[in-house]
Amino acid sequence: MSRCPVKSDSGMVLLLCLIFLTILTLLGLSASADAVLQRQLAANLQDTERATQSAQSALKWAEQWLMAMEGPPPTVCASICEGFTVHGTDTLVPHPEFESLSWWQIHGFEAGIDPLTKERLASFGADGFTAPLWVIETIHETTLAGDSSTSQQVWYRLLARGHGRSQTAVSVVESIIMRTWSTIEDPSQPQGGRAAWQRLR
Repeated sequence: MSRCPVKSDSGMVLLLCLIFLTILTLLGLSASADAVLQRQLAANLQDTERATQSAQSALKWAEQWLMAMEGPPPTVCASICEGFTVHGTDTLVPHPEFESLSWWQIHGFEAGIDPLTKERLASFGADGFTAPLWVIETIHETTLAGDSSTSQQVWYRLLARGHGRSQTAVSVVESIIMRTWSTIEDPSQPQGGRAAWQRLR
């Protein structure tokens, strides 16, 4: 009785198929890992951008609040004061942008809340975001002699910290603004405004 001969190359074909399937599996896993990494990078970038926008919004709000403030210039404090704290020149830590959230909560103010009356004037930090904070420091002041009054010109350093959803998404921006304070009741708008701006973190 005759038998069909077993082809000698059948094992080689099976081995090649297994190698080909292994290569396809590795390529698929690599593409999947790359897609996950790209998605994570995009999410981190979006969260950082949210933190930057939050910080910039808080900085703009603080500037507008200070420019609209009525009465005499706020008192400068060497340490934390009751109510509205304006830090004196060189009394802040060298790099407040790297300080913790608790440091900002102690030395600063929540954006949208009037530091004098504690009244909420605007809302920040919705949808689970931490509300942005800001800190103010006096860096220079001069007295301007006028015809009937003496005005004070003060330069302030404002810093604002914004947050994203994650603990690492933090942005800190800084501006230098000038504000003229009059010693007499003056219905005109105060002179001054932003002189410089930069992102610190």
